[in-house]
Amino acid sequence: MSGAIGRAAEGRAAALSVFCPILKEDIEGLRAAISRSTFDPDAFLSFAKAHNVAGYVHAVLAEEGHLALLPSRLQSGLADAGSRQMEKCDRLIGEIQRLKRRLERAGLDVTFLKGPFLSKRFYGNPRHRHYGDIDLLVRGRKDLIATDRVLRTSGYDRLSIPLLGYGAAMRFAYHFSYRSERGKVDLHWALRSHFSWDIDYGRLWSERETERLADREFPVLSPEYDVLLLVVSILGDYQKARLRMKFLVDLYKVLQFMGDDTDWAAFCGRRQREGVLRITGAVLGLALELLDAREEFPNLTRALALTGDRGRPNALGDPLECIEFSDRASDKIRNHLRSYRLHETGLVRAVGWRILAEPFHRTVLRN
Repeated sequence: MSGAIGRAAEGRAAALSVFCPILKEDIEGLRAAISRSTFDPDAFLSFAKAHNVAGYVHAVLAEEGHLALLPSRLQSGLADAGSRQMEKCDRLIGEIQRLKRRLERAGLDVTFLKGPFLSKRFYGNPRHRHYGDIDLLVRGRKDLIATDRVLRTSGYDRLSIPLLGYGAAMRFAYHFSYRSERGKVDLHWALRSHFSWDIDYGRLWSERETERLADREFPVLSPEYDVLLLVVSILGDYQKARLRMKFLVDLYKVLQFMGDDTDWAAFCGRRQREGVLRITGAVLGLALELLDAREEFPNLTRALALTGDRGRPNALGDPLECIEFSDRASDKIRNHLRSYRLHETGLVRAVGWRILAEPFHRTVLRN
């Protein structure tokens, strides 16, 4: 088994050695990576598809005129993934426009998360990033109930069951899930929920920005809170042993947009007050290590180092192991326990919270 695991890790490392130069538009680095004996075009395509970055790889290389560097079979596979991604994006963008009009007519102030807004702002194109659902954020129970009503009258069925009522559901979970033939919507009232976190939602809402999509302006998170949203999303996928490179690339793109001259010490101070510094440091450390980006962000790296062991690349385990997809219960338990140790409350209380929250996760966070 250990030999198989070692070979799998080597395969992920080989795929990353090709992907990272593409991400950084380092063509000489890409030429070097695909010339190595370890380069396996089929394995790279499988990796890119599994991690939801195949369409992005195709878009970047095609726009820069470098797609021909790759073997023809790999080009074809990436092109197919890119075409499917474009079709899905166009369909969802149309549905987002429709929902925006209905929410406006209801007088609701809703923040749009991730999706084409993150892609347009940080990737430069709303269709370069893979996304399959629509994420909305509301503030407070009143807006949650009103937005729920709009979604239901817009053809969506709510899959979530608010166990013990809205108050309890909002305490232990963080979104309702909806489905229709038009797509999937996750209606958030929080980025994530944990009793030890004190995320500054007042600041989050007051610092919102706007992103224009087609003929409308959409309220979106500030880059700083996009980072926090991605951090907690990455942590959630890690716990399920399903951490995809897509979210790590998102994080890299937002960090690039913010720039390394950001006051990262102040950023870390705000995360410490919110009770999420250890989690943030661990996830940022993991992303910088896997994407070989520490030299691009020396100030951020130093700020993380000043927080102690929080910015270590292996705070969540071996980085290559972190992006292993696994259905084994033992791996999921291991990842949960590692992440619980990063909560400011410590392992025991974090486990206790999870036990209390589990019935709500099963009934409210339904997909």
